[in-house]
Amino acid sequence: MKTFKIEIPEGYEIDKDKSTFENIVFKEAKGLPKSWEELERVKGCFVQDDSRIAALDTLTGLSTRNIFCYREQAEASLALAQLSQLREVYRQGWFPDWKSAKQIKSCILLHRGDSISIVPFRYQSHFLSFQSEEIATQFLNNFSDLIEQARPLIS
Repeated sequence: MKTFKIEIPEGYEIDKDKSTFENIVFKEAKGLPKSWEELERVKGCFVQDDSRIAALDTLTGLSTRNIFCYREQAEASLALAQLSQLREVYRQGWFPDWKSAKQIKSCILLHRGDSISIVPFRYQSHFLSFQSEEIATQFLNNFSDLIEQARPLIS
């Protein structure tokens, strides 16, 4: 039995689709994509119209920009959407001014493990920010399950 080592030319890779045991075909190697279109394929999960999670492996395009790499991320996006709606009700018309040093925002922060805390911030933007520690605490007490579900996208 003989073993042959094939040297792949610089800037090329083996074209697995066109190569056979008897005939190795090389194609120009692609670097990291510089645009969504250059990615060419996406594989993962997305949220359907009825809020169920579905898996998909397809070409990139305008209709495939909503595909997350992992099911956990797609599920987290559902929780994040719900938290966004609930947050606006709890804010009661208040909106954080992240440029203002005078305005203190009470933010719900997720830390490593299961730790969650409410921290005052002036400039550092956070998705779960509220006008007072009291409102932030109420929100955390009522929606800690959704916050945990959204963790992959907000921590």
